[in-house]
Amino acid sequence: MTTRNILDHSVAHLAIRSLLDRYTDAINRRDWQTLGKLFAADGVWDVGGSDMPGMSFRFEGAGGCAQGIASLVSPMKLCVQSNHAPAIAVSGDRATATSTINEIVIAPGATSRTTLWGMYFDEIVRGADGEWRFRERKFRFAWIDASGDVGQVIAQPPKP
Repeated sequence: MTTRNILDHSVAHLAIRSLLDRYTDAINRRDWQTLGKLFAADGVWDVGGSDMPGMSFRFEGAGGCAQGIASLVSPMKLCVQSNHAPAIAVSGDRATATSTINEIVIAPGATSRTTLWGMYFDEIVRGADGEWRFRERKFRFAWIDASGDVGQVIAQPPKP
């Protein structure tokens, strides 16, 4: 992750940053069709890891990742995330990226809001069609607070 890498692969860096942003947009708008297109056919979504057995999930395949994520997010009264500080390194048709995620969630029937912070560690590949997709997205929690005031949900972001 160097300035030289950015200069040598500037278009790829922009495309990968767009991939990260489109992922967050798809989550926030609950656009599961778009979400599935962001993963490689053999893509993996891995959350929590062995340190968080009660909050660990792993889905495989582009459709499996989209369906699995949808099954977790769709029931939520609110789920809004933002991604920050992406660091990207490109090498040919492969790349790695890390980004910090902040998410606010209100589960069905919850009397408090959950706020979490964590990081994604991504392996990204460029397909034959030129599109960059997630080969593996690993999310690891850094901080969780389930004591927040539930507030008032005004509206969900509109679906496409």
